[in-house]
Amino acid sequence: MSSAQTGPLSTHPSPASPASPARVAPARSLLVLLSPLILALLIALVPAPAGLSQHSWYYVAIFAAVIAGLIVEPIPAAAVGLVGVVTVAALAQLVLFAPDQLARPGFNATGGAIAWALSGFSNATVWLIFAAFIFSLGYEKTGLGRRISLLLVSRLGGRTLTLGYAVAIADGILAPFTPSNTARSGGTIFPVVKNLPGLYASLPNDPSSRRIGGYLMWTAIAATCVTSSMFLTGLAPNLLAVELVRKTVQVNITWMQWFLAFLPVGAILLLATPWLAYKLYPPEVRTSPEVQSWAREELRKLGPLTRRECVLVALVVAALGLWIFGTGVMDPATAAILVVALLVVTRTVSWDDILSNKPAWNTLVWFGTLVPLAGGLVQVGVVKWLAGLLGGGLAGVPAVPAMLALVLAFFLLHYLFASVTAHVTALLPVMLTVGAAIPGMPMEVLALLLCLSLGIMGIISPFATGPSPIYAGSGYLPAADYWRLGGIFGFLYLLTFLLVGVPLLLLTH
Repeated sequence: MSSAQTGPLSTHPSPASPASPARVAPARSLLVLLSPLILALLIALVPAPAGLSQHSWYYVAIFAAVIAGLIVEPIPAAAVGLVGVVTVAALAQLVLFAPDQLARPGFNATGGAIAWALSGFSNATVWLIFAAFIFSLGYEKTGLGRRISLLLVSRLGGRTLTLGYAVAIADGILAPFTPSNTARSGGTIFPVVKNLPGLYASLPNDPSSRRIGGYLMWTAIAATCVTSSMFLTGLAPNLLAVELVRKTVQVNITWMQWFLAFLPVGAILLLATPWLAYKLYPPEVRTSPEVQSWAREELRKLGPLTRRECVLVALVVAALGLWIFGTGVMDPATAAILVVALLVVTRTVSWDDILSNKPAWNTLVWFGTLVPLAGGLVQVGVVKWLAGLLGGGLAGVPAVPAMLALVLAFFLLHYLFASVTAHVTALLPVMLTVGAAIPGMPMEVLALLLCLSLGIMGIISPFATGPSPIYAGSGYLPAADYWRLGGIFGFLYLLTFLLVGVPLLLLTH
């Protein structure tokens, strides 16, 4: 049988298995490599559309070039973000600040530019993502990740699809109690999932990554997007959204109301996600009954838990407890960084280990630059301009079609944001205000639909939600694959949401 049918080849896989011979990638054309710069120049040469200032339009040109660069990757993704931020900061007086700001007495454009450029590195989510990578390092260095992975494989590893469902179910169990999906998926699920591919000789940044690693990573990030929409407490911005809804249109949304409203859609998506990933991003390893016996033998060889593993378990449980029960006392990012410090103090992970963790630092730079770049769209007025266009375009449109258009626009505009929190803050009040001005609009239904879409919209890009950069930086999901799958799953999630969720909400409200 082929490895696509039976899993490992004639020998049992292990993390130490040699990588497959690297394939030589064809040289990409100069036109593709220069396409982000060409796109920026073409947009900049077009006159600014009505209602948008010229400096805002120049910012759009740079932002579009960054997105194009993240897709084609002429240089590494983190470097693309860094170049984008530096370009905006260097040209701040032309692209970031309005003429009236520059004319204001005492306004310091250079100081404002560097403060904007570095603002992403003071963002709590950015550091929570970084801490999640260090958690993963702890699982790797202590051997706990391998032990848990072997346990999963010994029980469920006979079929790749069952492993996918195990990952999705684990996220679903944690979701109601973990308001940060970065902490839940990036800090708890990812460190375990990361250890699974190596057991099947599927290595990161290698042709063998598609053996099983790509499938498991995509299933994990897709599942957490579904569970983030399923529970009010499954995603931190959900709580902010409910408060903004209450203040803007005086609609109160309870935990149970949220859960029941999304349950029909969520049940379908959570059950379908591992299977969809299996079909749309198929692993080469499908079945591997012999690996279960091998995993049991490896577990026997490992023996009892070591001291370092026990310390890591205690610290992870402490972090999980703070994420679930301690949000009123300590921010999830603070809790995560505290645990990272304790990992070093207890010598569970060495400081040199942290310094040498290139993916963690790479993602810190990448997301730390994308946050200000996306926030800049709000600062220069692009988001407000888009919302105004939408409001004007819906004048005279019947309530239900207008509601669908608002939900669709709200979902798709998330391509412009590197934070669900920023998306909620910038767009939710605007969409609610536009909807309230339309005669006959069922505001409770509109508010629920906008809020319930926040989790599932996180699937669309490598920076759309907190855990996204963690999985995008895992080495198992190439940028082109991530964008392609994000578009496909985003379409399927949104279509299911509109076809199932909207009719049920309209019938029950």
